[in-house]
Amino acid sequence: MIENFEDLRQVVGLVFSDSSPPRPLHLLDSIALARTSDRPLIDLAAQARTTRQRLQALANAADPAASLLGTEIPALSPQLDARVRGILGQLVIGNLAEWAFEDLYKTTVGTSELALMDDRSSRGDTDYLVFNGMRRQVFRLNIKFHGAVFRRAKDLVGLDPEDCFALATYKIHAALIKQEIEHLPYIFVIVGVPGLTGSIVGSAIAEDLVHLCAIAHASPRVAGKRQVEDQIVSRLTSAPTLFEFDQAVADYSEQIRNAQWFVLSARRANNLLRELLFERAYGLRVRAFARNYAGAELDMHFSLSKDLTPLADFLQVLRDYGMPGLVTRLERGTL
Repeated sequence: MIENFEDLRQVVGLVFSDSSPPRPLHLLDSIALARTSDRPLIDLAAQARTTRQRLQALANAADPAASLLGTEIPALSPQLDARVRGILGQLVIGNLAEWAFEDLYKTTVGTSELALMDDRSSRGDTDYLVFNGMRRQVFRLNIKFHGAVFRRAKDLVGLDPEDCFALATYKIHAALIKQEIEHLPYIFVIVGVPGLTGSIVGSAIAEDLVHLCAIAHASPRVAGKRQVEDQIVSRLTSAPTLFEFDQAVADYSEQIRNAQWFVLSARRANNLLRELLFERAYGLRVRAFARNYAGAELDMHFSLSKDLTPLADFLQVLRDYGMPGLVTRLERGTL
């Protein structure tokens, strides 16, 4: 639990040991030095890219953490703890799924003819771009993980819960618009481990990391709240031993790598959405859906076995027919 300024400084230092924390968390070490060392304040302020007056005020504050954050360190209530663990856990799953896909792709397709390029840093709606041997983009990939089982799927959308995958309708629309603007096929890559959810993964995350994320969201002054989340997840997956998370990463990674992988083109998703709109997007049949289910997305539900294409079959088409044959099928919506 992070209870005071020094606790906060130590946790931030551990999480951001290989990068700079967002403002104003970047001032933590300078404040500590101003409080305990004999170094000239003007030098410390210059190094931290702040003013001497501001650093002096923070160092002299009775509660420097509250002065820096603009609020007292919030208590980690059970409700807040559960919510943040769910967020971080889902991000960890997404990270591990992306790594697993990279390995799978490079093992299966890894040739100079088709290169996989990471596009996650843009934080857009694409995880990877695929280029041909002439360095031209040939399609976009978006990795989707699903672990929560829709237990009422049979009653509401006519699918067995284990055979149901939900995708927000706005994401289908956005993918198709991007495809038509760029003339590049847009592909969703889907992997699922039933029961592997953000809350399950989050339950194994160290309390200090959860509390740091909660503090970042509670502070009106922390500019990079998403940066804090991303860095926590990065450290959990790249240096899990530091946080006693190594066994959890190994277990989750193995489950994801051994799961069934599917693909769904934006074109096929859109075709199925139009064909089965009221049957599979049950939110359209619910009166005042947006008001009664605040924050819920309007989802289209797909059958894994009937609507999606196994990744192995997708790659087989690529091997047998090459890029022209694959692109034709993607544009027609048969994959």
